[in-house]
Amino acid sequence: MTGFLGFTMLDGEYKMMGLAPYNSPDYLTFIRQNILITDAPGSYRLNDDLLDYHAALKRKFHPSLLDAFGSPRLSDEAPFTERHQKIAGSAQAAFEEVVFDLALWAFRQGGKRTNVVIAGGCGLNCTANGRLLREGPFERMYVPPAPHDAGCAVGAALLVHHERLGQPRQFKMTHAFYGPEYGEKEIDQALRAQGIDVKPIADEEILLRRTVEALSSGQILGWFQGPMEFGPRALGARSFLADPRNDSIRDTINVKIKKRELFRPFAPSVKEEAAAEYFDISQQSPFMNLAVPVRAHQRDRIPAVTHIDGSARIQTVNRADNPRYWNLLDRFEKKTGVPVLLNTSFNLQEPIVCTPEQALATFVRSGVDALVIGNYFIDRSMLRT
Repeated sequence: MTGFLGFTMLDGEYKMMGLAPYNSPDYLTFIRQNILITDAPGSYRLNDDLLDYHAALKRKFHPSLLDAFGSPRLSDEAPFTERHQKIAGSAQAAFEEVVFDLALWAFRQGGKRTNVVIAGGCGLNCTANGRLLREGPFERMYVPPAPHDAGCAVGAALLVHHERLGQPRQFKMTHAFYGPEYGEKEIDQALRAQGIDVKPIADEEILLRRTVEALSSGQILGWFQGPMEFGPRALGARSFLADPRNDSIRDTINVKIKKRELFRPFAPSVKEEAAAEYFDISQQSPFMNLAVPVRAHQRDRIPAVTHIDGSARIQTVNRADNPRYWNLLDRFEKKTGVPVLLNTSFNLQEPIVCTPEQALATFVRSGVDALVIGNYFIDRSMLRT
């Protein structure tokens, strides 16, 4: 279905998820009866007579799909129609139905436990996760920061640690900051290589005050701090940040900076303590794997991170797990009354930046107003022309 809508298969599924809320799932019955089929509770099967993966890579699709859905969108440059939106909405709805069925089966078969863990690449479908938590029988949900294949390395290591080495099961992944970290010396060297001669701001309060002033005045910032996140989400270590109160900033980021489709939503980071005030959630969501409703009376306050269906893919920020980012949210709240920032990944049609050199190169090429990298605040006037 991703390929049918003109996206790159095994890459554009998250785009289809973002497109899904724009219209009704008119093709749901056809998909459930002919493509994604449930024969018995807790099971599903795919009709591979209609789903030919290798043919789809070449933009060739079964005649039954063409009869049901019409012609495919053959290019990522082609415009979207209401029909495309309905196809995306139907695929998402079918997926959610199967997830619900599997989860309810597991709930009944597993002694009706109210905690659920979701792993596998489908765990990145934050819309389905949020709906299951909201409407299903579970009180708490845990989805790790890299539930897809990359997380198998962690599982393999823990398996050996527990079952082969006999160590206790005590590891808790409460944060995702396990990647490379770069100190002031490495950042300074990268800045000098770009011809930027600037001193670090040793006082964090001054650094955060300047950052908040820039954000609250409508600027878009690169934020490069501490160890890199593990997994596909930017979680406040390698992020672009902006003011969620400014609805127009969403289009600015999509068009001028990220150069991506206008329907794509942006996620909010929120202080963990304030999450329930703004979002319909009663648990942590540190890895941005849950889409939950924005509370109706708050939607006008944070329009840039509220999707068309009134939801948001929320990241709750814990003070102990990411103190500088939490402090930034706290200072932004003191300035604006809103403990939320728009958070999107620090990249431009490329992998998320990891090193100071990559961060500076992306900053130079972007339309971002400033870069906060370690203790350094860099604005565009400091760049060599």
